[in-house]
Amino acid sequence: MSYNSNSKIFSSRGVDLNLTPREHAVLEALIRQMGKTVSKRHLADSLCTLNDSVSPKALEIYILRLRKKIENSDAQIITLRGLGYMLTYVATS
Repeated sequence: MSYNSNSKIFSSRGVDLNLTPREHAVLEALIRQMGKTVSKRHLADSLCTLNDSVSPKALEIYILRLRKKIENSDAQIITLRGLGYMLTYVATS
């Protein structure tokens, strides 16, 4: 999986990922902290505006959708129970 910060486009194996704005914000927050734990609070804050909030359930749905969209890539989103999420690369053989 790759991310072009200039064009703001994520791609997997040369194919651009079709992400909603909120999925994009979550994946961008995770990729900026690659290999580090990102709390649910931090991810929710990356989605919020002054007039908006994100429920924990909604965040879990975005993570679920992202996992499906990146399942054929060399990256995965790991749940760290009670801590948050981590984006890591999967070793390929």
